[in-house]
Amino acid sequence: MRFLTLLLLSLFLLLPVTAQKKKEKPASSPGKSPDLSQYYINLKTSPRARQTQPSVTSLPLNLTKGDRIAFIGSGVLDNARHHGFFETLLHQRYPQHRLTIRNFCWPADEIDLQPRPANFGDLDQHLTYYKTDVIFAAFGYNESFAGRDGLPAFKARFDAFLSQLKSRAFNGNSGARIIVISPVANEDLSGIKAAERNNENLRIYSDAMADIASRQAVAFIDVFGATASAMEDRNRDLTTNGNQLNGAGQLLLARTLYRYLFGETAPETNKAVRDLVVDKAYQFFHRYRPLNTFYYTGGRNKRYGYLDFLPAMRNFDLMVANRNEAIWETAQGENGSVDDSNLPALEKTTEGRGANKWLSPQDELAAFQVDERFEVNCFASEEQFPELACPIQMRWDARGRLWVSCSTTYPHLYPGKKPDDKIVILEDVDGDGKADKSTVFADNLEIPLSFVLGGNGVYVSEEPHLIYLADTDGDDKADHREIVLTGFGCEDSHHALHDFVWTPDG
Repeated sequence: MRFLTLLLLSLFLLLPVTAQKKKEKPASSPGKSPDLSQYYINLKTSPRARQTQPSVTSLPLNLTKGDRIAFIGSGVLDNARHHGFFETLLHQRYPQHRLTIRNFCWPADEIDLQPRPANFGDLDQHLTYYKTDVIFAAFGYNESFAGRDGLPAFKARFDAFLSQLKSRAFNGNSGARIIVISPVANEDLSGIKAAERNNENLRIYSDAMADIASRQAVAFIDVFGATASAMEDRNRDLTTNGNQLNGAGQLLLARTLYRYLFGETAPETNKAVRDLVVDKAYQFFHRYRPLNTFYYTGGRNKRYGYLDFLPAMRNFDLMVANRNEAIWETAQGENGSVDDSNLPALEKTTEGRGANKWLSPQDELAAFQVDERFEVNCFASEEQFPELACPIQMRWDARGRLWVSCSTTYPHLYPGKKPDDKIVILEDVDGDGKADKSTVFADNLEIPLSFVLGGNGVYVSEEPHLIYLADTDGDDKADHREIVLTGFGCEDSHHALHDFVWTPDG
């Protein structure tokens, strides 16, 4: 009864306080500038291309000055942006043409199944926004898992897809010139019989795509045959897991595409151009597929989108254009360099809940209410180890060391900034219960939301990827980075892939 009386008394005393508490006023919404509205690509209001007379596309391909080129499809060309070989070869062949190339690929996309975040502009709207003249379409891999039974339905779907795609004036004037790219072959690896399982389906789907493309007067490139032949050499690894091309595989793909497109052997790629191409693709990726799309196009866009995202989208567009200029100059033999001095300053944002009051470890400890049976001590702090700033997750390893992922980039990357998030290893060398050694296992990460130890390294959630960072020489520093899987959702950067757990069988 005494406990109940005290409880009721406490509630009674709290009620007037709660009643008198003033409601916080919501932060005022920013003004909607027409100048910024042009950078908002969304499903509800962004324009679509009108219908037009279809263009006929044949090989060899002749690109014209100023052509705006788009890559669409799923994993194979999405992965190409990390390597830049094919795009570099296009710029090298047409150094005076000032080609503009954008990658709209999305892992797991099919020709008519392309899930996107809420209110995210669809493929038609993005192709229209960027006034596309030429489209390289690489589909068929994901669809092939339906096997022979799914082939008739795929033929009908692909036929309808091409008919619609080639009859849209994305550039505002004429139908796009379309080049269809077959799926690449799968490769057998030790313990992974990918080719044995999948190549027959990939072959019949590639053949179907070739037939339909020919009937619709659309260019077709058979990269399945070329990659299948190359993968017969067991001393030559072209994939990371049997289906995802590694650097050597992407170079083979680029050279194969070049040979089909122009009837010539591809030259060696210009490293200076390729470095700029990869940088440009990196910046455009953050424009096309930014983290926190729930705030950009989704349910919170009206309050936050104009304040934060649209100025950022504007600046990413400018950064991509600046890198285009450097690519064109370098392809022409000049010493092209990136100049981002034209970026407008982003408006300063403020914390809606007010500033946090930071406490020292000693002050924090003094504020704790600890059961007398327990003892709390500080193992490590950013005062002693500055690299520990903004920790997200921690795990102990078998040697008693504490691994911590840290992110100063969160909630997302802003244009002009470089991510330098880290995974840090903290070690108590002298056994006094406090860390006295810190090792940065990996840096230059981008919001490592979660990780789990495995093998000689760690699996890390780095949106939209699951990556593996390995230490191959035993110095506690990652020297190998590999994208294991990709395409995970990024609608809210702290609700992404996380909290890894090993199964009992490992």
